[in-house]
Amino acid sequence: MTGTASAALPVFKTREGEHRYMEAYDAVLREWPVAHQELDLPTRLGTTHVIASGPAEAPALVLLPSMAGSATLWRPNVAALSEAYRTYAVDVVGQAGKSVLTRRIRSRQDFADWLVDLLDALGVRRASIVGNSYGGFLALNQATLTPERVDRVVLINPAGTFVGGLHWAILRASLSRMLRGKKATAITDLLGEGAKLHPDDEAWGALMQITMSESARPNLVYPIVFSPAELQAVLVPTLLLIGEDETLYNPHTTLKRALARMPILRGEIVPGAHHLAALARPNDVNRRILEFLQQDVRR
Repeated sequence: MTGTASAALPVFKTREGEHRYMEAYDAVLREWPVAHQELDLPTRLGTTHVIASGPAEAPALVLLPSMAGSATLWRPNVAALSEAYRTYAVDVVGQAGKSVLTRRIRSRQDFADWLVDLLDALGVRRASIVGNSYGGFLALNQATLTPERVDRVVLINPAGTFVGGLHWAILRASLSRMLRGKKATAITDLLGEGAKLHPDDEAWGALMQITMSESARPNLVYPIVFSPAELQAVLVPTLLLIGEDETLYNPHTTLKRALARMPILRGEIVPGAHHLAALARPNDVNRRILEFLQQDVRR
């Protein structure tokens, strides 16, 4: 690791907002369903915060959340996934969470290098990666740039990746306004008409309410649409899960396009699930993830 600066770049607008956020984050952690460790690990982009659960000797499974969703997004999933895997739920640098960014992110190669540093710090040579939304983009980005470090990938309603255009521009503008404090609202307002959180996820919803009102502008790269050549070159076994109630793109059209462009891909629609499908239908999504990770896949 080289070139790490000492000064943290702003993630929250005020110290008071940061304090409120950390209290809400810890409130979610108090409801973490399994034993866990909080780790703060050095990378070239700064200190990365990880919630580790499951047997230490089990295969590694990295969980990357939606933009600003933080590692706590995976609370409904971690008990099932940690039975057979050592799960590492990650606060992505440059976004709300406990990670501390010390160098601006300028390219998707920066993100790939950051995740390699994180795996090295964890002592993990290869890991499977599950990513939701922006985390899905980062997961496939890793598979394209450092395939030797990735075992399998699960993409849940990935941002960009297979489709781009106006929908993502609208989402980015909406999030930007909210993160500047011009409009504080509930996370369900971004998930489509009728979207609700389960009562067990109320603490996470409260955390996201603070995220939307108190976060500084996130430091990230725009989620690209991978070229057909890049997708065809991916050799890492990959599962794509799209919620039936996704509003940012047409689920069935996107699934068809993805399967046509990426021969190794397996894809499924998750009934009754919105953009955060693992949160909306955790039991269903957990089952699909585990079946994919544990089945024989020819390379």
